[in-house]
Formats: sequence, structure tokens, C-alpha cells
Amino acid sequence: MARRLPPLYPLRAFEAAARHGSISAAARELSLTQSAVSHEVKALETYFGTSLFRRTRSGLVLTRRGQTVFATAQGAFADLALLGTDSESRDLSGTVTIAAPPLFCAHWLLPRLDRFSLANPGVAFRLLNVTLDRPELLQEVDIAIIWGNGVPEGHDGMKLMAATQMPVVSPALMASAGAADPEKTLRENRILHEGDTRMWRNWCELAGVRMAENPDEWVFDDPALMIEACMRGHGIALGTLPLIDGLLAEGRLVALFREALPAPFHYYLIRSAPPSPGRVPGVVFSWLKGFAGGVEP
Repeated sequence: MARRLPPLYPLRAFEAAARHGSISAAARELSLTQSAVSHEVKALETYFGTSLFRRTRSGLVLTRRGQTVFATAQGAFADLALLGTDSESRDLSGTVTIAAPPLFCAHWLLPRLDRFSLANPGVAFRLLNVTLDRPELLQEVDIAIIWGNGVPEGHDGMKLMAATQMPVVSPALMASAGAADPEKTLRENRILHEGDTRMWRNWCELAGVRMAENPDEWVFDDPALMIEACMRGHGIALGTLPLIDGLLAEGRLVALFREALPAPFHYYLIRSAPPSPGRVPGVVFSWLKGFAGGVEP
């Protein structure tokens, strides 16, 4: 039986629009008109029989189905790009040091490094955590992924992906809340913060939800630890998508509100300028760059 694949041109247009959160930015990247990109996205939505985006004042926001399609498409395109360098990278060997936030590393980077390692068994990786209080690591690594609002001065890089956020809780906390209004649940339970209150305040402002004035708050400099505390029922966290997609699908986390809204920061892929010597870091950087489409911020 012939394999039935999604239409590739609409998939390419959708992937670019999802990555940028913008039809116009996708049109610029693909050298198409905005109307053409919109038409391609609509064709893909027709193929899947559901909406892949919600249009908001802040831009395009992926639906849950859209998030799944985007993650799959992004990985497939990056793997295809890796095939293009296979002949020159087949015999690569060496170690690449990558720094990334712990949650990003666990739920986004490691699954992709699995695929890279299969194609390049001679390349080893040294992985370090970048947290809010360790910016000096950026000077000590070949490649870094950071959570912020731009490429730091003295580095070469680009926006790797936009992110959305939504309040999440453990299944046990959701069960104890019962049929309570989500805003009531938010007011009556501990809030878990990453770094400070800015991201929670950003989400509440976009959602039109009053920020709970709750003195019982926990603050983490490590978002992975914050999510672990949330899964253990210690409070309500602001989860970043697509990083927690798997935890939601497995039922280890539950969405408290329906809205996944644009985050105030993005993930950036960077390296020092000039780049680290040797071919291996350059090949790995180019491969990761494929997930961003190679587009400057």
C-alpha cells in the first residue's frame, strides 16, 4: 500500500509560519506572498481536518494539533538537511560542548541528539546547564541555547523557536480542585515561579486574568525543577510549550486554562564569534540551525 504523506509544500509553509508565529515572516523567508502562505496553511488544515493555528492580537498561536504537526515537521526537515551533509560528515569525530537550559535539554535537545548520533557515531557531546545565575558558561562552550530576548553581543546566532506558555497542574491537584473555576483554583493554590514573577504577569495580562496575590509562592532558577515540583502537586506552574507537550500527552501534567499564549522570551541558538575551531562544532551548529530554518532574528 502506498504511503500517504501530508502535502509537502503546505507543510513547509506551515512550519515556517509556526516557527515565526507570523504569516508575513514566513512569506519573507520563503519568497512567497502572504496570500500564498495563507493558502498553503489552509490547505494543510483541510488535509488534517482541523485548525492548526489560532489567530490572536499577538500573532499566530498553535493549537494542540498544530503543536504536534509542527514538532514532527521541524524534526523531519532538520533530518533532511542532515542528509545533505552526510557525505562530508560521515567520518566526523570529536566532542562538542553544548550548554542549554535543563528543561529544554531534557525535553527538546536530547531526543534530537539521539538522531544526530545515529548518523554521526564518532561525535560525542558534553552537555552543561545554563541557568539564570550561570551566564559565564556562554564563554566556555561551542554552542549554547539560551532563553532570552536576543543574541548576546559578541556571539553569532539566531532565534531557534518562539514559545507559548500555559498554567499547568498535577492530575492530583486538578482532581482536588474539582469543577472549580480555573481563576478560583489559581487564587487558592501556591504559584510556582521561574526566576521571578514577570512571566506569570505577562501571561495573566494577555489572558485577562487577575494575578493572584498569594504570599505562598515558590521561586526556582531551574525550570526543570519547577516542573518537577508541579508534577508532585506543590503548586501551579507556567509551562512552556512545546517543551512540556510530552508531559501533557502522558497525563503527568494537566492544563488549568485553555490558553497557551506567547511567552515574553524565545529560545536562541548561539555560538561565540569567531566560532570554535574545527569542523565538528560547525556541523552540529549547522544541523541545529536547520530547526530554525537558518533565519536571522
